[in-house]
Amino acid sequence: MTQTPSVYTARDIPDLLNTLPTLFGFRPTESLVAVATHGPRRRFGFRLRVDIPPAEDVDALAQLVAGHLRHQGAEGAIVLAVTGEQIVARDLVAAVGRELDGIPIIVAARANGERYWTDEPGFSPDGIAYESSDHHLAIVQAVAAGQEILPDRDALVRRFQAVQCPRRAWMERATGEVLDEVVRLISQTPAGDLYGVAMAQIQPILDRGLSGQVLSEDDLARFSVWVSGIATRDAVWEQITPETAADMLRVLAEVSRSVVPPFEPAVLSLTAFAAWLIGDGAQSLIATERALAADPEYSMAGLMLQMLQSGVAPSRWQEFRAAGSTSA
Repeated sequence: MTQTPSVYTARDIPDLLNTLPTLFGFRPTESLVAVATHGPRRRFGFRLRVDIPPAEDVDALAQLVAGHLRHQGAEGAIVLAVTGEQIVARDLVAAVGRELDGIPIIVAARANGERYWTDEPGFSPDGIAYESSDHHLAIVQAVAAGQEILPDRDALVRRFQAVQCPRRAWMERATGEVLDEVVRLISQTPAGDLYGVAMAQIQPILDRGLSGQVLSEDDLARFSVWVSGIATRDAVWEQITPETAADMLRVLAEVSRSVVPPFEPAVLSLTAFAAWLIGDGAQSLIATERALAADPEYSMAGLMLQMLQSGVAPSRWQEFRAAGSTSA
C-alpha cells in the first residue's frame, strides 16, 4: 500500500529538531538540514541533509545549499545544524542565511543533541536544553502511518549494502540457475519476441511484490537478471510514477538487498529513481552510489547522480519525459 505521510505541526525549535527523523527516515547527526517552506502556513517542501563541513568549506557548502533551495522555489527556509562543532555550525547557518538573500529565513538554529542556540538578540549564550525522544509525537505519528525511522544514516546505508554470506551464496546459486535458463530462452527466441518473453517473466513477479506477497529467492534472482536488459529495465522504469513510486520503492529495495553481481546497476538505479520520485534523496543517493560502485559508466545511475547533485525537483520529471531527455 502507498503510505500517506502523517501531518505534524511543529510549534518551536525543539519540535522541529524532533521532527527531523520523520523527514529523512533516520535521526540526522553531524548534519546541516535545510527545508523549503511554502505558503502562509509554511508547509514543508524540499528538504536536504548534508554533512557538517570543515571550516574552510563553509562558504562553498552554503552556496550549494542555497542554490538547491532556490532551485526548488522555496518561499521561506528552515536551517538547522545538529553537531558538536558549534563554531562551524554558527558560521554555516549564518552563511546559508546570507546566500539566501531574498528568501526569508523562518527558523535558523543549531543544536548538539542536548541544547540548542539561535542568534536572535537576547538568546542565552549557554543555549536551552531540549530532549531528543523517539516517543515525540511527530515520530509516533509517522511510525503509526507506516514510516520506518532508523537510528542514523549508517543504518540506512546498511539497508542497501550488498547481500552478505551465507545468503549471498544462496543468491549467487539461484541467480546462476536463472541465468542459464535465460540464456537458453534467448537462444531459442526470435529477437522480435524477446521483449514479450522478458516481460512475461518479470511482470508477474513485480505484480506479486506490489500486492504485498513475499517474493522467493527465485523471484528475486529472476527479476534482477531480466531487468538488466535495457528494454525491460525501461519498461519497469515507465511504471514508476508519482502514484506508484512508494510501492515500487518497497519492491525494488527488496530486490536491491538480494541482487548479486553483475546485475546490480539496473536494479539499484531503478530503486534510486523510485526513492527520488517520492522525495527521499537520502535513499536515492545511497542506491545511486552503490549502482555506480558496481559500474561507474552505467548511464541511468549517472543520470540519477546528476539530478541529485543539481537539486532537480521530482515534480519536473514529467517535463523531462515530455522533452524526451530521459534516455539512459
